[in-house]
Parts: sequence; C-alpha cells; structure tokens
Amino acid sequence: MRKRKYSSLSQHEIYLPIDPDTPLPIVHNIVATSQIECSLPVLNLNKIHEMLPFSFYDQHKFAAITVRLHKPDCTTLLFSSGKLVVTGCRSWYECVYASLFITGLLEECIPGHSFRLLACDVQNMVAHVEIPVNGGCLDLHAMYARMALNCTYQRKMFPGLIYRPEASPVVLLCFFSGKIVITGGKNMDDVFTGWSRLWPVLKGFIITQPPPQMGPNSGSSSTSTSSHGRRSTGASGGLKWSRQRRVQHKSLPLVGDTVADGAGGLFDTGEEDAGGGACCDEAVNLT
Repeated sequence: MRKRKYSSLSQHEIYLPIDPDTPLPIVHNIVATSQIECSLPVLNLNKIHEMLPFSFYDQHKFAAITVRLHKPDCTTLLFSSGKLVVTGCRSWYECVYASLFITGLLEECIPGHSFRLLACDVQNMVAHVEIPVNGGCLDLHAMYARMALNCTYQRKMFPGLIYRPEASPVVLLCFFSGKIVITGGKNMDDVFTGWSRLWPVLKGFIITQPPPQMGPNSGSSSTSTSSHGRRSTGASGGLKWSRQRRVQHKSLPLVGDTVADGAGGLFDTGEEDAGGGACCDEAVNLT
C-alpha cells in the first residue's frame, strides 16, 4: 500500500448536489497546531509547570508541557519554541479559543513579556457515521476483493478495513457492523462532501440479510461422553465403559485342581455380556 497524499476538493465538487439519503457524519475530534509569538527566545516550561497545577511536565520523557482545559474540553501540548498542539476540540472555533486561553495563561505566568497568537491551522479531523444496515452488515470481504489496491484489510490484526480512495481528502475505516470512521480531512467540507462522494460506493456493499448461523445438529450421535469422561453407547450396542469396583473375598475354596479368580479380583459392575455375567455369578457362588 503506497502512502496516501492529501487531495483537497475543488470548488465544483463542493457545490455538487448531495444524495438526501446520505447519513450525516459527526465530528468528534480535531487536531490543530498554533504558533504563539513571544518576546522571550525560549519559554521556561519548568516555571510554567509550577504556576499551572492542571499541567504535567517531564522533560526526560517528552519535550512539551501538557495542559488540560475544561472549557473547551481539550488537551494542549506547549513546546518551548511557542508551538502549541490542540487535540480534543470539535470545531475550529474551539481550537482558536483554546489557543487564546493558553496565550492568556502565559501572560499571567510570565509577567512583563508579550504573547500573541499568530495562527491556528487544522491538521486532521476525525468524524464517525453509522450506516443503516437494517439488521444486516457491511461486506468487508467483497469490498476488499473489488478494491484491493485502495484497501488494507488484515482481520487477524485489526477488525476494520482501511479504504484510501483516489483523489479524496478523507480515509475511511469501515467495520462489519456498519460503523465508519472518517479521518484525514482538514475542514468541514472535506469531511461532509468527501463522505457524500464515497457513500454511493459503500452502499453497494451492504448486506441486508445477516450471515447464516450454524443451527443445532439434526442427528444425535450414538456415542456420548459422560461427566466422568467415560464413553457410553445407546441401546444399539457397542462398547460401554463403566466404573470398576474391587470385589474382595475372604476365602475361595478349591474347584478341582484350580482356584477361582483370586481374592481382590476386578469385576465389572456395569452391563456385561452373557459370558461375563455367568463367570461373575460362578465366582460369587463359590464364597
């Protein structure tokens, strides 16, 4: 699978009509990068960490300080160069608001120096959509067989199929249940318009009927296994395994020049054939 390159939509593609039956995706995560201009050459992250109790910083593990915000609910990574990475927002406006909030915190932590937000660019948008399969499923095997050049599907490693269409701004992660994850877009038009162009392709791989399930066995086997791990058969005959018991006799008289089966012999207490039952009866009658 070759590496995918981002391909933005043209103005003509953005204003093309959309199928009204297309499921609408929901954006749940945005990754954006911002640049904060500072009068200092390098930010002192240790001092900032001491001033912000809701931050985490370990310079031996990672070169940025982690600051978690409540409104908007997101996580930011601030580097000593002034670069800021914002994750967890649901819109570009929330990313800008979070960047301005971090800029205000820096002005409070380091007084006497100026800070200014230069830019805030979206790097990736992640959305999800659920296809109405109506009790069926999405046939990933047929999808991979038909579009193998643009798909990655290794069900033993990952249950979803990764679909990288040509000249599309988004990548789809398709699952058997009909849930789709849309990623790779950099604006709302990429997510909504890119998904609407791919919806007719995925609609052809929906199986309305669920896959066949294995029913109960129509015939019963003549051989079964008991709770003690011993095999037994039905009335049709065959080998039967039963628990054996040691029969002890105090004394056995002589019969001619021979002695009946010695004391402590093993006798089958289950169902025996006619010959076996007669031998046991003769041995017991000798006592």
